[in-house]
Amino acid sequence: MALFKKISVGQFTFLRIIAALALLTTTQACHLYWDMAWDRTKIGNGEFWRLITGHFVHNNSNHILLNSIGLSVVLLLIGDKFSTRTLCSLSVFIAFLTGLLLYVFESQLLYYVGFSAVLHGLVASYSITALRKTPGYACLILCLLGLKLAFEGQPQFTANLIGIRVATESHWWGFVSGILVGGIYTGILLKRKTTTPMEQD
Repeated sequence: MALFKKISVGQFTFLRIIAALALLTTTQACHLYWDMAWDRTKIGNGEFWRLITGHFVHNNSNHILLNSIGLSVVLLLIGDKFSTRTLCSLSVFIAFLTGLLLYVFESQLLYYVGFSAVLHGLVASYSITALRKTPGYACLILCLLGLKLAFEGQPQFTANLIGIRVATESHWWGFVSGILVGGIYTGILLKRKTTTPMEQD
C-alpha cells in the first residue's frame, strides 16, 4: 500500500528498537526500569540520563502497545519527511528537553515514564520544519495538536489501561520541546542553505 511506503526500512527498524527497549524495561521487576525511569529525586542527585531514558520506559504491556500504535501513526504521517538518523536525533533532543522542562516547571511531578510526550514533540517538530513550504498545512497541524492538548483532560480509561496516571503535562512540554527543537533544526537547515527539510534514507 502506498501509505506504508512512507515508512522506510530504517524507520521500521527505529520503531522496532523503541518497542524492544520498552519491552525490556517495562516490568518493574527489571533493574533497567528503575535505573532508567524519570525520577525527580534521583535526577536531583545527579542521575541526569533519566531526563532522556525515562521516555523509553513503560509501565506495562498496554502502555507499550498504545505508544507503539502512536509511533506507527506518527511515522505514517511524517515517515517520508525525515531520514532515520534525523528522526532518532529529534527524538533524543525532544526527550531531553521535555525531561528538563518537566524537572524545572512541574515540581509536583515526582515520577514519569512513557514515550507519548516525544510523539507530541515529533509532530510539532515536523510542523515547524514544514512552515516554509506548506505554512497552511503546518499551522493546521499545530492548531489541531494544540486543541487536542487543551481539551485532553485526564483520560481515565487510558490511565486504567496503563496502570498509572496519564501525565498530560508531559504532552504539553513535549509539544513545546518539539516546537523548539523543530525551530533549531530548521535554522540549521537554513544555515546549510538546504532548500527542503524533507530527507530520504
